[in-house]
Amino acid sequence: MRLALAAVVVVLGSLGAPAQTLPDHARDSLGEWLAAPEDGKPGCRLKLTSERTIGGWSAVPAPDCSARLPKLAEASAWDYEGGIRLFDATRRKVATFEEDETTLLKTRVTDVPAILLVRAKAGIDRAPSAAQVAGLWTMRRPGGTPLCAVTLGTEKQVGEGGTVLAAAPCDAAVAKLKLSRWQIEDFALMLYGGGDSSLRFEPGPEGFVKAEAGRPLEMVRASPKGDRQ
Repeated sequence: MRLALAAVVVVLGSLGAPAQTLPDHARDSLGEWLAAPEDGKPGCRLKLTSERTIGGWSAVPAPDCSARLPKLAEASAWDYEGGIRLFDATRRKVATFEEDETTLLKTRVTDVPAILLVRAKAGIDRAPSAAQVAGLWTMRRPGGTPLCAVTLGTEKQVGEGGTVLAAAPCDAAVAKLKLSRWQIEDFALMLYGGGDSSLRFEPGPEGFVKAEAGRPLEMVRASPKGDRQ
């Protein structure tokens, strides 16, 4: 009789035990992410949830991860300890995304190419690369008339970047920056000019969008005649 009562107490106690909840410091990691190789090849999406599972909380890779990033396709759980860690169903670590000096999450420098982890945005499936950005662009206000034709060249390479040539006529707000070189920095395209002037762009549905305060600006591909492709 005593053994039976003890068993009942144990069962009731386990039923009443609260489920382990996601720590506050990890809640900002919930949602949909894009895992993208640093070399500009297509990445895939990964959803991090607050549902408990073996090894942490449930991670749901998109179906195309199997072809694009097979290692990440094995992820079924995640946690946060110095960064976002992914595990498979056997609790084996699949990947660790740590913050670099820019607070961007990426795999360690020993991984080549590194995998960047950024918030997923509609129409974006890869990180910018030097090969993809070289050429002729039109700079404009979102959906508006062109402000300036800009050529991103590679004839004078600086790391993963090159020269910037802004063709006349060019809007005064752009011309005064005296843009002269560009650089790929993690998930951004940086344009640098005279003094401390610079513009930071991130991939957008049609090209690049300015990722800084101030008036919005975008860059879209242009034909040699200056018409948008």
